[in-house]
Amino acid sequence: MRQRVLRTVREDIYTSQLRPGQRLDESLVMVRTGVPLSVVHQAVRDLSEQGWLTTAAEGCVVSVPSPEEAAEIDEVRRALEEVMVRRFVALASDSQLRALHRTLTAFETVAELPPDPGALMQARDNFYGLLLRAAGVMATLDELVKLRARIIVLMCASLRLPGRARVAGTELREIYEALADRDAERAVRACATHLDRSYESGFEALKGWSG
Repeated sequence: MRQRVLRTVREDIYTSQLRPGQRLDESLVMVRTGVPLSVVHQAVRDLSEQGWLTTAAEGCVVSVPSPEEAAEIDEVRRALEEVMVRRFVALASDSQLRALHRTLTAFETVAELPPDPGALMQARDNFYGLLLRAAGVMATLDELVKLRARIIVLMCASLRLPGRARVAGTELREIYEALADRDAERAVRACATHLDRSYESGFEALKGWSG
């Protein structure tokens, strides 16, 4: 039952049914999911600990990272992703590289459809998840998942901007091509560029919503 609540709230955030800074109505979640309020409370605590929600005076609201927090998260992500990229270049097999290409083309396919941040985020996670597995650093996954939750609103907002999903696909392709060439330095730069542009477009989208 708790997983049902987690899925529902996350999907609402993905699709902007719950907007950045909006209060979560736990009673409404209870009605929609058919789950006891006590279980909803437990799930909300989980989401708060994971970074999806923030406790405020009016209750739990959808987390909105500040530019300062995003910069802090960005610094940690860059360090983790650099390790991931360098290990992938050193260790990944040709079959893993082909599998990575399949996740890339899957993202590009979704990017051609009407904007669906949830599907796009899942496709993007598949790309990075395979990178982690091939690099042999699955212990890093938990840390990246936590960081991702703290900026999920920012990333979803970015992917909702017109044309951003296609541009993101191009950025992921640049990462892939650098990895395919076994060029770690170029791949690290491509990862950093993708993050920079995602944050920039995410804050642009959030500013438009607040305005």
